[in-house]
Amino acid sequence: MFTALHKNGKKEKTEQKGPVPQESEYAFTQNEKVITITVNVPLGTHLTDLYLEFKEHCLRVGLLGQKPIIEGKLFNNIDTNKVSYSLVESNRVQITFEMFVSEKWPVLVIGPNNYKIDPHSRFLLAKFAESEGDLSSAFRWLLQAAEEGHFQSIFRVATIYTTDTRYPVKVDNEKALKYWKIAAKTGQGESLFMVGCFHYSGTSCSKNYAKSVEYFDKAILAGCTAAYFNLGLIYIEGGWGVERDDSLALDNFIKATKAGNVEAMVRIALMYIEGKGVKRDFEKARQFIVTANKMNPYLQIPQEIVAILNRGQEAYEEELKHVDGKSSLQFLQPKTKEQEPEEKPVERKVINKKKEKVRRRQLFDENRNFRWLFSFGSMAVVSGFSIFLTFKNEKKK
Repeated sequence: MFTALHKNGKKEKTEQKGPVPQESEYAFTQNEKVITITVNVPLGTHLTDLYLEFKEHCLRVGLLGQKPIIEGKLFNNIDTNKVSYSLVESNRVQITFEMFVSEKWPVLVIGPNNYKIDPHSRFLLAKFAESEGDLSSAFRWLLQAAEEGHFQSIFRVATIYTTDTRYPVKVDNEKALKYWKIAAKTGQGESLFMVGCFHYSGTSCSKNYAKSVEYFDKAILAGCTAAYFNLGLIYIEGGWGVERDDSLALDNFIKATKAGNVEAMVRIALMYIEGKGVKRDFEKARQFIVTANKMNPYLQIPQEIVAILNRGQEAYEEELKHVDGKSSLQFLQPKTKEQEPEEKPVERKVINKKKEKVRRRQLFDENRNFRWLFSFGSMAVVSGFSIFLTFKNEKKK
């Protein structure tokens, strides 16, 4: 039998009312025999909106009419006579209780109670299992929490399916995209960025730069500055629903450099060498290369760029005159979309009905002769086979 505490100290039947929780999480701290749990609740929550039910070995906490924020079997037994809770800053609830035995709790909830456990506890159990080296259990807990809509678990599962090879599951781009899309619905920047990357590369979905731009723009609004560089790549390439725009490409590369992206500096240097989106200026290109090298001494600058800068702008422009204006740096540029073959109209031949009738009659006669030969040959084979059987039977007699 659960003990249920409410503000008036009486046992009450829960009613389907109260504020709707957002991402419900909790944390706990330990001081000798006292455990303090902090539960996030929406602003404006009152203690009368909360229910707290517990036994010695299990706990259930939540808002009236909502799924439990904490539910499951506790790591060890608690003293049910020493449990209290209070509201802190109108958006957090603190719950304290004492243990019978002073020991370190690695997690608050160790497993389900009556087959029930809240998603955040599953996530924390996954982290605990991972720290213990049990990656199979960790992934199982994460997957269960993700299926219940726990954002951190969804994000983690998506990451595992994308790149994390430590776990006993294969990298699966289709499943990864599925979970990234779910995570992106929350408006989280990195998740939006990842969906944009999938559409940019055409991995497990149709290649669609227009959709990539849409997701990258949203990612930037959500604070993910990594998307600036990818937008620059899209605008410098063009295609798949987006027109090439060197000015927009340069603008996004510049924003990427301000966010600390060193590769964007190399791209800008390349644009100054090529004179794309800007006037050709080797000195500015050299400055970007030097800055990029200072920011990341291990960055590999293509030797072709270094060689061209060393020869100088005049020599480079003279070289272009002898190669029909095509730069020797073309191979460094992103591959542009191959022109899709245009659908050719079906050529319809004007058929002379009389000539067609004669042609079909000739084909019929040729086929009839062939069918006659085939039938004759078939009959000969069958007759021969029959004679063979007759001869064999006569011999037996």
